[in-house]
Formats: sequence, C-alpha cells, structure tokens
Amino acid sequence: MLKTKYYYNPATCSYERVHTSISAYILRSIVFIVFSVGLAGAMVKYYQGSTVSPREAELLQENESMKAYYHIVQKKIESSLSVLTALQQRDNNIYRVLLNTEPISPEERRGGMGGVNKYAHLGKDTLIAQTLSKVDQLASQLTIQKKSYDQILNLAKNKIAKFASTPTFPPVSKKHLKRISAHFGMRTHPIYKIRKMHEGVDFSAPIHTPIYAAADGYVKWVKKDKKGYGNHLLIEHGNGFQTHYAHMHTIMIKERQRMTRGQQIGTVGNSGDSTAPHLHYEVYHNGRRVNPVQYFVGELTAAEYEAVRKQAAHQTQALCSNF
Repeated sequence: MLKTKYYYNPATCSYERVHTSISAYILRSIVFIVFSVGLAGAMVKYYQGSTVSPREAELLQENESMKAYYHIVQKKIESSLSVLTALQQRDNNIYRVLLNTEPISPEERRGGMGGVNKYAHLGKDTLIAQTLSKVDQLASQLTIQKKSYDQILNLAKNKIAKFASTPTFPPVSKKHLKRISAHFGMRTHPIYKIRKMHEGVDFSAPIHTPIYAAADGYVKWVKKDKKGYGNHLLIEHGNGFQTHYAHMHTIMIKERQRMTRGQQIGTVGNSGDSTAPHLHYEVYHNGRRVNPVQYFVGELTAAEYEAVRKQAAHQTQALCSNF
C-alpha cells in the first residue's frame, strides 16, 4: 500500500495532500527500472569475472590443451621444413652437379607460396592461421621437391649406361693402388734408357695379385705374347671407353665374354718386356689414351685420391716397355 504524502500550505495554515501526476509516476518508474537493470547487469558482470562455472572451466582447459597441441604441431612442421631444406641442398649441390644439370633456384622452390592470405578470416596472428599457412608451405615445397626427384630419376636412368661404362673402379685393391711405379706421361724407358711417352699407369704388386675390371663391358681381345705387353687384354666398355691390362700372369676370361664392374679378370704378373711384377693399365676414351688416375675419384675418399694423385705425379722409373 502506497503511503500518502502531505505538504504544509501556509495560505490555509493546514496540511494538504500531495497529488502525483501520471507522467511523474511513469518517469519515476522508468528511472527505477533502468537503475535496477543496470545494477543487475553490473552484478552479473562482476560475478562472471570473479567466478568460473564448471562448463567455463572445462572449455578453458580444452583451450589450453589445443594451444599446446598447436605448438607441438608447429614444431614438427618446422622440423620437417629443416629436413626438407637439407634435401633441397643435397639435390642442388650433389645430385644435380653429378648429373650436370642446373639447380633449382630459391624462387622456383618458393613457387605457389605468398599472395592472398586465404586464412585471413581466421585472424592474422592466430595459431590456427599460422599452422595452416606453414602446412601449405611444406606441402608446396614437397610437391616441387618430388618433381625435382622425378626429373633426377629420369636423368639418372638416361645416364646409367654412361656411368656403368666409365672406368671408375680401380684395377687393383686400395692396398696396391698407391704403389705406382710409373706415372702417365714422359719417363725413361727401362730397357732402351731413353725418354719416351708412357701412356698408362704401372701398379707394382706381387704376382697373383687380383686384377679387376674397371667398368661393365665385354672382352674385345686376349693376347699372350712373349715380348711387349706379354699376357694382356682389352675390354670394350661402350660410350667411347676401353681399358687395357698388360703383363698379366693369369687371364681368367675369354674373348667376347661379358664383364661386370669390379669382376676379377686375372692376376698380376711379369710377362713380356717387364723388369718386375706389376700391372700396366691404360684407359682409352674415343680412341685416345688418357690418364687413368682421374677416373678413380668416384671410388676413393678425398684423402685416398689425393695420395694416389700425388704418387702418380711422382717421377719414377717404369717397370715395363710401352709400344
């Protein structure tokens, strides 16, 4: 029940009843309602900020877990990108160099990346946007790398025959490879005692030391002479390469026989015009004799090859004649 309000009227010297207008009543009601709603909103906001409901606590925990998972995924993506970078460097610096083809430029490897940010609607710096962008980057570079490997594979297949026919396998074991008694070039003939071109390399080794085929091919001819090269043979490798093995003791193969790289073809001897057991080894490329040592680089370590190269360059007395 509303209380009745009065005021003192000095004109009549009496208390008179206060009559409230409808508009004032409505205004007061509106002010009361607005104040009440504002106070209620402030109280709700206060309690929401200071207290967490079980559902909110569950969602916050899930959010933290998702952040942790995103960070783990990003680290794995970055690790994968590091591995991919190493593969790209090996691709450019080793495989493409060996196959004599141009490396892929950084601009080509970055092809398809950049431009419009398709994850802008997720927020520029959000974890999900950063993660998806890195996944796209990794996928794009992997696609380019796969195409590169496909190209390298095709190039390698086309050059398998050339590699197989290149005389890179040393004709004697590493133990005897550095025992070079006569280098490729001018030297003093052991019998005639005159300066003469020595068009091969002599490897000093005991009799019966194994001799190996330097590359795939077939035996073009086998000869057994009492003079000159003594027991010797020529292997045809293809692509312009031939190898000649002389002063052998035993020949274990026959003419027209197919050979594989590294297969034993005979043993070191002292046949023909020879002053001590050794192998006289020659390499022909397009009908011209070339220095055999330059082809050993593919089978030896850098230190081993350097030791053989230095020994091959040393001026020594040849143990065989050259015809």
